[in-house]
Amino acid sequence: MAVIAIGSVRSGGTSTLALTLAGAIADAGGSVLLIDAARNPDLVRWSHRPGCPDLISVARPTNDEGLRELTHLGRREGRTVVIDAGFKRDRLRAAFEIAWMSLIPVRFSPLSVAAAVETDRLIDGINRRRSGGRAFVATAITRISSRIARTLEKELCESRTVRLPAGLSLRAAFEAPFLVGGTVHSLSNSDAPGLDRARAEAESLLFELDLYGLRRPACPLAAPSLVANMDELPDERTTALASA
Repeated sequence: MAVIAIGSVRSGGTSTLALTLAGAIADAGGSVLLIDAARNPDLVRWSHRPGCPDLISVARPTNDEGLRELTHLGRREGRTVVIDAGFKRDRLRAAFEIAWMSLIPVRFSPLSVAAAVETDRLIDGINRRRSGGRAFVATAITRISSRIARTLEKELCESRTVRLPAGLSLRAAFEAPFLVGGTVHSLSNSDAPGLDRARAEAESLLFELDLYGLRRPACPLAAPSLVANMDELPDERTTALASA
């Protein structure tokens, strides 16, 4: 079963990317265990807001052993496991070691790109249990000069790691669920601007991950539509693991 770890040595959209992926998988009918392993429990807080889909459960490990136990539990239950590993190096190593696929968020600013490259090198030094893929994922668009943009492009291209064509460009839309609950697939247009485009971007990202070799328990996605469904899913589910 699929285990996706998301993280960077500098905090830069890991929780947003994790929630967006979990929401897209749930909207497609897949069951997700969303592990909040970052320093700040943003995903746990989100799970207590209205609109948490029935197909998403959120758990928070107390240590690296707890992270591994939760991951094994999710796999045994036939769920896609999405880990928000945050930015602490020890937790990043633990998450990337057990992941089938590792995603590194990039906001295309000099600091974010430098952190992404450093994270990529950190993964190189990990004795990973699974020879899964890894990819850079754009999580925001920052206005920068063309000269700086060329430099950043060069730094990313020097890595053999794939940069996915799809990304998350509408920061306000993707962060809105942390304020009002739910996911971009269940919010109404009055909750945030650009939700139709945000849904399409989330679907495109998941579709590309499937093409890239993501092994999800759910049925493969069809090509993403321009407008996603907007079903309201008003339940709350949170699990927690006691100290191992």
